[in-house]
Amino acid sequence: MIHNKRVAIGIVAGLVAAVCYGFIPFFTLPMKVDSSADYMSDAAILFYRFGLAALLVGLVMLVRRVSFKITRGELVTLTYLAFISDGSALFLIDGYNYMSSGVATTLHFMYPVVTAIIMMVFYDEARRLSTISAIVMAVVGVGIISWDPTGHTTLRGVVIVLISALCYALYLIRVNRSRAATMNSFTLVFYVMLIGAFIFAGEAIRQNNFQIVTTAEQVFDLTSLAIICTVVTNLALVVSVKRIGSTMTAVIGALEPLTAVVLGCIVFREAFTWQIATGILLILPAVVIIILTRRRN
Repeated sequence: MIHNKRVAIGIVAGLVAAVCYGFIPFFTLPMKVDSSADYMSDAAILFYRFGLAALLVGLVMLVRRVSFKITRGELVTLTYLAFISDGSALFLIDGYNYMSSGVATTLHFMYPVVTAIIMMVFYDEARRLSTISAIVMAVVGVGIISWDPTGHTTLRGVVIVLISALCYALYLIRVNRSRAATMNSFTLVFYVMLIGAFIFAGEAIRQNNFQIVTTAEQVFDLTSLAIICTVVTNLALVVSVKRIGSTMTAVIGALEPLTAVVLGCIVFREAFTWQIATGILLILPAVVIIILTRRRN
C-alpha cells in the first residue's frame, strides 16, 4: 500500500511538472517581441524567473523552518545541477526565435529518449518492452508534431532545442544519482534557482542587456514564470524523480508539448495540423501505457 501510494504521488507530481512547464511559452513570448514595450533579453528574463523563484522557495523554507545549511560537496553538486538546468532553460527560450513555441517544446520533449538511453546504457536500468514501446510511440508522436512542411523550422533551431533536451535529461538523471537525491527538495530547488539567477545576472550584464522591470505585463509574466513554470514545476519534478525515477518522470513529460501546442494554437494562433493531431494521438496512449505498467510492476 505504501509503495503504491509513493508511485501514485510520483506520477501525479510528474504530470503537474509537465503541464506547468508547458506554460513557459505563454508567459515568455510576449516579452520576446523586439518592438514591444515589454521586451526583455533572454538572460534578463531567466534572471528574474529564477531569482523570484529562489525568493519564493526561500520564504517557504523560512515558514516551514527548513534548514539552508549545505555542505561543500553539496554546493559543488548544486552548482553543477544549476548549470545544466540553466542550459536547458536558455537553449529552449532561444529556440523560440527559430520556430513556433509548440514545435520548440515538442522538440525539447526528446529528453525522454536521451534519459532512457543513458539510464539503460550507463545505469543498467531494466529494459522493459512496455517502456521501450511507449517511448517509441512518444518519440514518433513528437517527431510527427515537429515536422513542419512550411519550412519555418530551421536546422539551427532544431540543434539548439535538442541541446536543451540533452541538458534537461542530464538534470533529471543527476537529481536522482548524486548527493541531491538525499537532500530536502526545498533546499535543492532553492540553491539551484539561486545559483541560476546569479549565472543569468552575470550573463545579462556581460551582454550589456540587463533590463529593469517597468510594466505591469512584465510583472505578471515574470511572476507567473517564477511560480507556475519554475517553483511548482521544479518541486513537482524533484518529488516525481525521487519516487518513480528519471525515465518514468521523463516519459510522463509528454504532457509538456501537448500543453504548449494547445496554448500555441489558442493564444498565438499557431496552426493545428494533421501532424499535430496524429502526434497527440500517439503520445497520450504512450503516457497511459507507462502509468499502467509502472503501477502493475
